[in-house]
Amino acid sequence: MDITTIKQLIEDGKIEYIKIGASDIEGVFRGKRVAARFFLDSLSDGFAQCDVLFGWDIAENVLTDLKFSNWERGFADIVMKPDLATFAPVPWEEQIASCVCDLWTEHGDPVAISPRFVLQNVIKRAQAMGYEPMAAAELEFRFFRENQMSLREKDFGPNLTPLNPGTNCYSISQASADDHLLGRIARMMRDHGIEIEGYNREHGPGMYEMNIRYADALTAADRTMLFKTGVKEICHQMGLTATFMAKWSDQEDGSSGHSHMSLWDRGLERNLFWDEAAEGHMSPTMRSFLAGVLHALPDFMVLYAPVINSYKRYIEGTWAPLNTTWGMDNRTCAVRVINNGRRAVRLENRVPGADANFYLVFSAILASGLYGIEQQLTLPERLAGNAYDPATIAQAIADGRIRPLPRNLAEATSLFESSEVAREFLGIDFVEHFVTTRRWEVKEYEKAVTNWDRRRYLELI
Repeated sequence: MDITTIKQLIEDGKIEYIKIGASDIEGVFRGKRVAARFFLDSLSDGFAQCDVLFGWDIAENVLTDLKFSNWERGFADIVMKPDLATFAPVPWEEQIASCVCDLWTEHGDPVAISPRFVLQNVIKRAQAMGYEPMAAAELEFRFFRENQMSLREKDFGPNLTPLNPGTNCYSISQASADDHLLGRIARMMRDHGIEIEGYNREHGPGMYEMNIRYADALTAADRTMLFKTGVKEICHQMGLTATFMAKWSDQEDGSSGHSHMSLWDRGLERNLFWDEAAEGHMSPTMRSFLAGVLHALPDFMVLYAPVINSYKRYIEGTWAPLNTTWGMDNRTCAVRVINNGRRAVRLENRVPGADANFYLVFSAILASGLYGIEQQLTLPERLAGNAYDPATIAQAIADGRIRPLPRNLAEATSLFESSEVAREFLGIDFVEHFVTTRRWEVKEYEKAVTNWDRRRYLELI
């Protein structure tokens, strides 16, 4: 939205406050609300924000050994500068708009560990090679008939009441019972500038999937963050709760965040993944890009599965991939090639969970794909069968044709730390910061005593 239109909305009294902020490391939209007239007055200088946004964990416990944000530095300010291209009225709140910001230090340097900055840098590299990356996310998530108080009264336990019972995947009639919520979300998102191509019941109580329409990679990441935020806000207004946890119950399937990407020419006239005469219509560019994605899947696993709970989703036969396989329209593989048209041809990375930060997901996919193109990597043979079949997969792993994905956060963090691809494409500062935060997450989990411990050991050990 241009500044003239924004000023007119404010002068007409249609916008009184603007939610400004940015993604933290976990993908949470954090910032503040500012009065509209102060928003206009401070556009050139930006808005002060404590750098603790990058100094604490998801539970807002301050980490002790970070370089960027720490007690020794006194938690200085960073500067939020609104990207007016993201300014949009928030239709589920009266006279409110939102605007995503870029982050700068008080000395005028970009905040190198900001997820949005990391993605912007990888996009610039793609553009310098003549590519415009396009991306989209499909998110699975769950709804509960709980509010913020009842969640705590039930200690976030297994007795939460889902929005509806039963699995009912793809059931139109069962989904209609919930359309007072899902239809509202879809319409509100459309009016917020986030077009939802479609939505459906998924395989679990209170579980749904919504597909966000593709856009350039930065816009797609912005919209994914704003979508997750908006879903939670709409649910709060209705006395409900939404979660994007990868695995909320060990008795049910997890929530994926399938991520789509393709490369176009800079004029957005041609999808460069399409080759009419090639096998599977896969251009040499697409083959090298896919080879890079597969090559770096283990290295970037920690960005696709960023927290302890993420790894509970990767169970055989539950639609979550376990190895570096690819296939043509094969949903058991880590990467599914969709080649049903010259404009629609793309990769679907099925590894990420809905809990991931999609600035970092898109950064990882794009970085690994560009690496594949630069190094002219050869695409391994596709898998035509079941990627969960133990005999087939065991032999392929033994032959070195595929690799297993890390199955826990500690292993994934170590691979990321030693990844030359990550350091080159995402930046050393970001890699070191992210590794520190993930090791903290592991330590926090290791000292926790859970209901699983008590159920298993308390009575008989």
